Amino acid sequence: MEQADAENGAFLNKTPTRPDGTTVFQTSLNAAKLCVGTGTLALPFAAEKGGLALNVLGLGLIGLWNYYSANCLLRCVEYLPDIDAVDVKGAVRGSFSMTDLQLEDLSGYGTMDSNSGTNKEPTKHRYAQIGSIPPPPNGTTTYGVVAWYASGPKGLMATEFLIILLFFGILIAYAVAMQGFINDTPLTTGSRRVDLLIPSAIVALLSCAPDIGFLSKFSGMGLLAVGLSFIVISWQGFEENGFSGFRGALELNLWPASLSTASSWFGVVVFGYGVVPFVFNFRDSMANPQQVGLALQIGLVLVYVGYIMMSNGIRVLFSPSHVFDGDVLQAMPNNWISLIVRLLMTFAVSLSAPLIVVPCAELIEGKLAIDKTQKSFHKRIVVRVGICIICTVFSMFLGSGFVHIVSFFGCFCVGLLGFVLPPLFCIQLSNQKGIDSGLLCDAGVLVLGVITTVITSSLTFRELMKA
Repeated sequence: MEQADAENGAFLNKTPTRPDGTTVFQTSLNAAKLCVGTGTLALPFAAEKGGLALNVLGLGLIGLWNYYSANCLLRCVEYLPDIDAVDVKGAVRGSFSMTDLQLEDLSGYGTMDSNSGTNKEPTKHRYAQIGSIPPPPNGTTTYGVVAWYASGPKGLMATEFLIILLFFGILIAYAVAMQGFINDTPLTTGSRRVDLLIPSAIVALLSCAPDIGFLSKFSGMGLLAVGLSFIVISWQGFEENGFSGFRGALELNLWPASLSTASSWFGVVVFGYGVVPFVFNFRDSMANPQQVGLALQIGLVLVYVGYIMMSNGIRVLFSPSHVFDGDVLQAMPNNWISLIVRLLMTFAVSLSAPLIVVPCAELIEGKLAIDKTQKSFHKRIVVRVGICIICTVFSMFLGSGFVHIVSFFGCFCVGLLGFVLPPLFCIQLSNQKGIDSGLLCDAGVLVLGVITTVITSSLTFRELMKA
């Protein structure tokens, strides 16, 4: 840890302390909350596919991989020219949630005030020119700035394309999940397409609201719904099997049966762990940015412990009576408690989805040169509705493979954004600065990231097409 802080010290010292910022513990909790979402419903599936032993070891190794990649991005910013602006784009003062991250950092062409829900102009940055590379466009996210100086405009374009694609993946997973929630309740229409169209229409309408700030007040409901789901499912497991599953745990598979099942495990876990693109938000929100490394360590340990209980714990508990080929809600009992949890999950996801649609639309609007004036409001509506329609259509073709959607986009988008681009950008910027320290290790991590992403993405895509 001391070595990491020394490596980043030159840059972190440029980041002023914030008396109103978060403490180390608060930031670690924010990192943990970022990882706890709808994707956790696929964790027992990951344990089923990967095996108990791989899940225990792999969850720890991927947590370490996330930490190393986050450190790569922090080192990248150290190599950038000085920033003349007072504030960094995407800085969030005080505590923040996944909602703030989506609205603040991943929207590069204007930010949303998470308190008022009103649009505001992006912070004006003035970066120096390095060689033949001019300064990046105003409003570019910090991750985008790193991509710009490392790989030029094409690097920025590729990074933003991956972010947009990840947004689409999350929205498609949301749509498939909501259809599954409704399908197992008395509210189902009996038609899968109608069950899918109704919540998708609600998401589209909410996304078109001029002010979506009120939706952020419901962001805690997603955590509540996920927590209730696992509590109810755990109770059901004890009701059905008692401790018999734990007594026979050694008889379960400890390792994946094939490279394909290992890839499915990898995608789900990587999707859940994806904190790397948000490391700048964690840093900028802290009262003492120099301690961001310690905060990430604590947060990733909390996630590791929680994921072990949600994956191996649930899988072992239900092993005598259930095999997880889909999300964890498949094991939920058919009673009024289950109905409440499913409806709560549907409600929470339908209110969270617009908070993905809007920053995704803003990235696309920036590429289409659509401004934020009232005159262009109808154009922004077309973009937002278009995103919802595309995601709904893809959801219809992809069937009910929620876990496979999560697995593929985890392997491809999160793998590239979290494991490939950070060491690549770090190597490129180090070469520009003539710095050789750490290049060999970064190159090794880059090669590992490329090989893993290519293999797992191809295999999980094949499983997705089968679903």
